[in-house]
Amino acid sequence: MSHLIRRVEALDSAGVYSVERECFHDPFPQKLLDDLMRTEHDRFFVAVEDGKIIGYAVGRASGKNGHVDSVAVAPRHRRRGIGKALLSAVTHRLIEEGVEQIHLEVRKGNTAAISFYERMGFHVSSEIRRYYADGEDAWVLKRTLASQGSESLGGFLL
Repeated sequence: MSHLIRRVEALDSAGVYSVERECFHDPFPQKLLDDLMRTEHDRFFVAVEDGKIIGYAVGRASGKNGHVDSVAVAPRHRRRGIGKALLSAVTHRLIEEGVEQIHLEVRKGNTAAISFYERMGFHVSSEIRRYYADGEDAWVLKRTLASQGSESLGGFLL
């Protein structure tokens, strides 16, 4: 099965929230995701397969700094390159906006996510104690983009 990466649309709200609930035991509230869909529209991408949202990624930009708020792929669709495609779409958009460094937070115990982000060029830069509601610490991961120029999108439709 093939998937399509595209910018989020207003009608995607329920599908995005469904993926969020499926992926995280402390999901973002739907109102927050709806707000991000509106305010970060140009930096919010979804993966669609057979008309259904199966993943999403969203980032923000502030000057030369970017932040990835979330990357989520429904568990049964993982390990097929969808997360990579979503993160690449957000990264490419941030590069277009002049961002030179991107950071994100990840649970220290989420070794699969840490490994994924490291393969995508991120590295651990610091720690935030008790970052998550359940008290778990987070790693802050960063990726510097200034010397990389533009990044290939691999044929994604944006």
